[in-house]
Amino acid sequence: MKTGAKLSQLVFCIAAIALVISCGAAPGLTRYVAGLESLLNVLPDLCIAVLVITSLFGNNRLALRKSPAWYAAWMFLTWVLVASVPAVLSMGDQAVYGLRAMVWGLAIAMLLQTTALTSRAKGTIRRVVLAVLLANMLVALWQAVFGLSAIELHELAESGASYQVDSQTRLLGLQATGQELSMLAGSAFMWACATMVTRGFRVAGPSVWMLGLSSAVVTLVVLQRSALVGALFALAVLIFTLGSVRVASRRGSIARRFTAVIAVSMLSVVALAALAPERVDLALARFQTLFGLSSDYSFNVRQDTTLPVALKLIGEGPLGYGLGASGPVAAKFAPQGPLADYPLGGIAADNGYLFVALQIGLPGLALFLLLLLTWAIYGSFLLVPPQERASTRVVVCFLAAIMLSGSFWGLTGSMAIVAFLASMGNAYADEDAEQTLERLRLRKSH
Repeated sequence: MKTGAKLSQLVFCIAAIALVISCGAAPGLTRYVAGLESLLNVLPDLCIAVLVITSLFGNNRLALRKSPAWYAAWMFLTWVLVASVPAVLSMGDQAVYGLRAMVWGLAIAMLLQTTALTSRAKGTIRRVVLAVLLANMLVALWQAVFGLSAIELHELAESGASYQVDSQTRLLGLQATGQELSMLAGSAFMWACATMVTRGFRVAGPSVWMLGLSSAVVTLVVLQRSALVGALFALAVLIFTLGSVRVASRRGSIARRFTAVIAVSMLSVVALAALAPERVDLALARFQTLFGLSSDYSFNVRQDTTLPVALKLIGEGPLGYGLGASGPVAAKFAPQGPLADYPLGGIAADNGYLFVALQIGLPGLALFLLLLLTWAIYGSFLLVPPQERASTRVVVCFLAAIMLSGSFWGLTGSMAIVAFLASMGNAYADEDAEQTLERLRLRKSH
């Protein structure tokens, strides 16, 4: 490899690692080290700029055939860019932030999947992503047992987010809200589960085991039902597709691995119940309400107030109200923007798909659905073997499901980490573990 290509790969890898740390741990870091806030506010955008430059001009593009998901992504991006012009002219900074939130995660995933990296660089990025996710899960478990600190409670109260469920507070991990943590926990659990089941426990490695178990527990006890819905749907997709995944082991081995993952995850919840019984009891009660939502207050507010208003607004403006008009960005800039008079159903649509439609219209929503569908089917923006699709597929399916009850696509910090997970798939497998297994096979053959 030429020196220039090596240097560009090194710069790309460093920028990717800095992006993971700044997006996956920034709220937790700035919570206790206020001096880092100004740096961590600009670092993610700087990292994205470096990734784009090194990917486009560093001769690191993968010369592989693109999947239909790649073309669906570009169609969606083109529509977003066209729709951003009048929004930027009318709303200024609010629309710029809205544009950033709409393309952020997708741009990261496209860059990661189409940039040629060495196995060592992939392994390094993978380990950092797993470390950041595991740190979030461990901090969340600490909070589940010992409670949130005074600083964390004060930050929650100032954020204006919903954080109290009966006598328990939603967990944060290293995130700013429980919604962001639930997004990370659910996607991490699904990615780890698919990786362990399809590749085997020894190849997955101890870090994936720990992440899988801790994220399974956090997905339950974070007290966000959207994460539970997403995990159940993604698990159903994983079960349905396991028979079509071409792996070296027999189908019976896959079934045993899946059973083992679910059983140990349940035992982990039982273990936490000994330390935090009230939280686990409430979490299980919240899980049971998924089967009787008609009597749930928050569900009825969505059905009776929020969703009808959102659908009415979409009917009156089928081409959308501009980027940044709805979702987390609109909440930040309130009371500005064209939907400022509609806090429920406009700014807070409580549905990721309506969140998209309110900003870029029904054509944009159609392209967004096409993007998610093709991304889930092909598991990559490149044409990859079927065995490399499972981990990405379940992450995308989890994301698609949780968006039924929230504007998760616009949460840029956690969306960046989910994009890394969806881009890693099995192509970022633990190289050391694979080499160890290969040596064991050679020894047995002799």
